[in-house]
Amino acid sequence: MSFDHYRLSTTFAASLSLAVAACASTQSSEQPQPVASNTQQASTSERSEIDTEATVWTILGFAKKESERHAGPQTGSTVSPILWQAALDTLDFVKLASEDPLAGSMVTDWYSPAGKPNERYKVNVFILARSLRSDALAVTVTREARLGDGNWLETTIARQVETDLENAILNRARQLKREWTATASPK
Repeated sequence: MSFDHYRLSTTFAASLSLAVAACASTQSSEQPQPVASNTQQASTSERSEIDTEATVWTILGFAKKESERHAGPQTGSTVSPILWQAALDTLDFVKLASEDPLAGSMVTDWYSPAGKPNERYKVNVFILARSLRSDALAVTVTREARLGDGNWLETTIARQVETDLENAILNRARQLKREWTATASPK
């Protein structure tokens, strides 16, 4: 036999032994460990299993449970993907100057409404929590008016504008949650 045949056999045997060793160590770590008599151990009826999203067992079809990956865009651990997508959908009429899905902040470019070239707006959206609640969202709007000499001067804006924008994002988030829940549920 050729050298390549022995090399392939050795590689296959090593891979197989590593896979068997990994299975054996997983099973042995799931068995209860003896504890000292003076310590307490929390009892639980459920065994905690590893997330099988990116393991060889998923590829082979032997995964023990479904993926824990959430629907929607990938965001930071403290940022709601539903609120993030809802904010993107709600502000789709204006270009974003910066966005950070890991931190949950989004800033738009200056926007002038049609028919009002002498005023412009900038919107800042901050997503403060992973849950879908009204206090997990903060929106600020900056308004500037053009003076006669061409310079821009920051002016006040009614708080109701920010509240209306927050409500529009929250309404879109509710729609997205219903859609994502419907597609994720088994039929």
